Amino acid sequence: MKKTVGFILKIVAAVMALAAVVCAVVAFWDHIMDLFDAIVDKVEERRADRSFQPAEFDDYDDSIL
Repeated sequence: MKKTVGFILKIVAAVMALAAVVCAVVAFWDHIMDLFDAIVDKVEERRADRSFQPAEFDDYDDSIL
């Protein structure tokens, strides 16, 4: 009998913990999506920087010559 009650209490605790996580995700969904968008933007910036091939002499100042 004690094992059954203990098992039921563990199940109830797990369900309540899961419900708390779901509530936290719903409450902070806009912050989570902002973070996700920022990460995606940074990844796209790095990909764009990597694919950019500057001209051979772009780093020289022609006005000095």
